[in-house]
Amino acid sequence: MSEDASTTPSPTNDPKPKDASDGLASLDLTPPTLVRAVTIGALSYAVAWVAACITTVLALLAVSLDDEDVSWWWILTAPGQLVAMAFRSPAVGSFDSGDEDFAMSGKVSVTAVPLTILLVATAVVLILSRRDERRGPANTVKGMVSLAVASALTFVTIAFVIALVLTPGEDDTSYRASQFQLILFGVAALTVVALVGRRPLALWSAFRSIPVAALDAGRAALVHFLVFSALAVPAIAIYIAAEGSPEAILAMPVALINLVIFALTLGHLGALSANGFGGFFGGSDSDSDTFWLFSDDAPKVFLLLIVFAVVATLAAAVTLRLRHDGAPRTTAHWVWTPLVFAIAGGAMSLLATVSFNAGFGGAVGGGVSAGPAAWFLLVFAVWGAAAELGSRTIAPALVGLVPAAWQRRVVGQRPEPLAAPEGPPAEAAGTAPATAPPPAAGQALDARTKKILIGVGVLVALGIVAVIGISVANKMYFGPEKQAEAYFDALSSGNADDALDLVRLDYSSDERVLLTDDVLEASDTTISKASFGDVETHGDTATVTARYTIDGAQQSQELTLEKTGSRFGVFDEWKIIDPGLGTVSVTAPGASSLDVNGLSVDVEGLDDGVTLPAFPAEYQIAPDSGSSLLSYGAKTVTIGKDEESLEFEAEPNNQFMAQVAQQAKTFLDACIKRHEAEPEGCPNRTYWSDLKDVSWKLTEEPTYTVESDYEGGWTFSTQTPGSATVTATEPGLFDGDADSKYTDKVDISISGTVQVSGDAVTIEVDDSYF
Repeated sequence: MSEDASTTPSPTNDPKPKDASDGLASLDLTPPTLVRAVTIGALSYAVAWVAACITTVLALLAVSLDDEDVSWWWILTAPGQLVAMAFRSPAVGSFDSGDEDFAMSGKVSVTAVPLTILLVATAVVLILSRRDERRGPANTVKGMVSLAVASALTFVTIAFVIALVLTPGEDDTSYRASQFQLILFGVAALTVVALVGRRPLALWSAFRSIPVAALDAGRAALVHFLVFSALAVPAIAIYIAAEGSPEAILAMPVALINLVIFALTLGHLGALSANGFGGFFGGSDSDSDTFWLFSDDAPKVFLLLIVFAVVATLAAAVTLRLRHDGAPRTTAHWVWTPLVFAIAGGAMSLLATVSFNAGFGGAVGGGVSAGPAAWFLLVFAVWGAAAELGSRTIAPALVGLVPAAWQRRVVGQRPEPLAAPEGPPAEAAGTAPATAPPPAAGQALDARTKKILIGVGVLVALGIVAVIGISVANKMYFGPEKQAEAYFDALSSGNADDALDLVRLDYSSDERVLLTDDVLEASDTTISKASFGDVETHGDTATVTARYTIDGAQQSQELTLEKTGSRFGVFDEWKIIDPGLGTVSVTAPGASSLDVNGLSVDVEGLDDGVTLPAFPAEYQIAPDSGSSLLSYGAKTVTIGKDEESLEFEAEPNNQFMAQVAQQAKTFLDACIKRHEAEPEGCPNRTYWSDLKDVSWKLTEEPTYTVESDYEGGWTFSTQTPGSATVTATEPGLFDGDADSKYTDKVDISISGTVQVSGDAVTIEVDDSYF
């Protein structure tokens, strides 16, 4: 028996090894629930990625429609980066110039939360978590937290990996948004959202401990934002289209909520600010700029945002009234409503702010941040106080206009008290239980009051529509772009007078010789394919950039316009004060007029040069001296935007030269007939004054050349000298000596000036050297 005992294994006290199910059990999880939680995170990311992909495609389409080259590889890489950026993960890029002669490398960082993608991601997590909880309740708070964390971790892990792997970039640049902020913000935010989905806020004890006044204010702030967004979104789209950039509407979805927050900031009299800073080898500087509704360069149509803000505030006031069931408002509401609005304003400012930082080799760096000004939370708090005031004054009269279904949705589910006070039931006191009246939805309005309020509402709606309509009409039919379009339409059809009717010019009539219908219509080349963009308005002044084709080349120029009044007191009237005309400078000494495109135009000052404004067109220019003896030739110039300079020099023709030679011969013939050894004013001179019986004979005629004196006149000179022979009797040297025969040969050269009068020339010989 002892032997058997020795061979029988004795019992052991070692614990059984734990498997994975034990670890899940400690978190109140089971494998199926964990799988569903992971699936929620994965599906939520997939939906967010698809939303980001759609916005990317739309943005690329918008860029391509603007005649820009795009890389469609961004469809694969950009969505992952956008989802990561939605959770405050900055996109960090590195670049290298790759140029050995000018090497430059550095890093850039952009923090911009695409709130539309963030809203999609959180909404999907919320909805899927709620559906999963209904399918299989977690039953315990620990289980809910564990499932929420699992979903959040799954989403963030996928987002981090995809943003890290699918990185956009080119040869020497790359960008990625897989940063630590994605993990920190993403896990926290998505865990909270998933928890709310699994257990409504009203059921959490922490939520029920929040003062009712604060919860009411939160609901009012949400309604305020939604109503403002419903009004602002179509207005933003209309404004973008009216500004001449309809393709930009395609890019709106990715930044839609950001745009709404910017509009909300301006409409509530806040400001958008841009703060920049920089450093250069240890130095630093900073700059800031602020834009609000009453800035000089703020379009007047932006004032409509104030109307949206007022309407949203009235909606918030009605919400506060409904949430409180018509009971008297207390002092606590005066505190909580502005405070909650301030918190909402601060949160929107934080999420909508865009930051950019750049560094180059560690020596040069800087950055800028743009978004709602930091003090917007205080401004929004004031509007919250206005909503609280409205709930006590105006809201009771407005509640009757709100549909009952919308009232129930606005009121929502209010949290139950943490603990109900114990006491004897009403039956024990011998009284019948009291029946509580249904919540009051506001006092009923009589028919007359309803009609008045409805009429006021219709008038307000018509006013809003009228303001939007007038704004759109001003942009599309009466804006500066339309004036620029009419101007270029006139030029392309050769109607200079019609173009000048749209322009205010300070040129004199003598300077407008090229700005005529006849000259422009006779041009072989005018502008075509005119398009317009980049309209910048600053108060009553606007600048329009025009692009057009002329002579096969692309050109662009800026037109400056000024608002000169209004038509019917409603529609703006614009005048072009600087059409960006080109100029042509012409210098043609001696010319009295110009032949332009086959038409003769009188121009003064051609001797010293004159600068003439010109429309974009081709001009064939040939100066005219008024004489058939001179020719300047012709030059062709195409005026786009830049100044052109033409210099002409008259060339004498054969007839001119023949007349000069003939008059020179007449002059010499007169000199040869002189029987003097030194005839005054003549080139035939022997310098032997006492000769007798002098006779001259021109043995060889000189040839001549003519040159311009660059002042509109002409000079002539001997090109090849001629010769003359003189014969005479030379007296004896001493008394009694016999006379002798004298013979000599001299060179003949003359020079002087030439005057041109019509088709004849007159020479004047310079005898100062004879």
